[in-house]
Amino acid sequence: MIENNGPSPATLDPMETDAPTVVVTRRARRGFDADAGRWLDTLTDAAARFPGFVGADTQPPGEAHPDTWVTTYRFDTLEHLSAWTDSSERHKLVDRGSRYIDGPGVEQRIAIPRHQVGTATAIVSKTLKPGALGDYRRGQAEIGAAMSRFPGFTGWQVAEPVPGVQNEHVTTFTFDTRENLDAWLNSDEREDVLEMIQSLVVGDMKLSVVGGFAGWFDGGEAEPPRWKQAVTILIALFPTVVVLSYIQDAIAPNAPRIPAIFVSNVVGIIALTWLLVPPLTRLLKPWLTPK
Repeated sequence: MIENNGPSPATLDPMETDAPTVVVTRRARRGFDADAGRWLDTLTDAAARFPGFVGADTQPPGEAHPDTWVTTYRFDTLEHLSAWTDSSERHKLVDRGSRYIDGPGVEQRIAIPRHQVGTATAIVSKTLKPGALGDYRRGQAEIGAAMSRFPGFTGWQVAEPVPGVQNEHVTTFTFDTRENLDAWLNSDEREDVLEMIQSLVVGDMKLSVVGGFAGWFDGGEAEPPRWKQAVTILIALFPTVVVLSYIQDAIAPNAPRIPAIFVSNVVGIIALTWLLVPPLTRLLKPWLTPK
């Protein structure tokens, strides 16, 4: 594995990285999105009972992956990660959920440094054509140099196939916010280099984006229990709804119901995301942090 905080990478031992992670991408069958979401919650709840569990999150289809669900599991060691992924309990749950999923899931094993958990990370995996490794390494160096000039860039890793861990070439790159990551993903500079990389690849490159979506409970070594997340959001949400109701009654008491609800929701989400939840989670951190 190669980790890079600039254009010149340095070699790391994959067994010594901080947060061994598996990212699983799945496509739900048509009409089964809600069932797939509940089933994936069952999977993450089961993973949380295994030794060494650090955190997990499931992201529904969105702009970065419009037709797929992305689930991330993080463990403290590669051995504990493998104990979960290879367990009979997981295999039984995966078999049970196959009715909701179109085809097998795509797994990408990486290692996200613990200090980068909670930022916005993209993972790209690909299979190289025979004899393409030298050109591929030169292309990755060009990509790293270009990324390092973009705002919010925090680091990147290039992992070549490791027997028993991953079968593909995997690149991860991390930015401090989702907006800065998207700026790189949509940039002309990236497109120019990708044209060359694509010529070295068998089939399509697979892209997943991890983190940087809601961000309300990111940044810790493990996610708080869901009931604590719910209580925290309720503490912030209740006064927000009350205040917005009074404001609406004072400013536009006769406003049409649907537009009024929409505007209230937009203002409420903005207030929760940027004004209320961040200081509240800092205040409640001793209580939120799993023991």
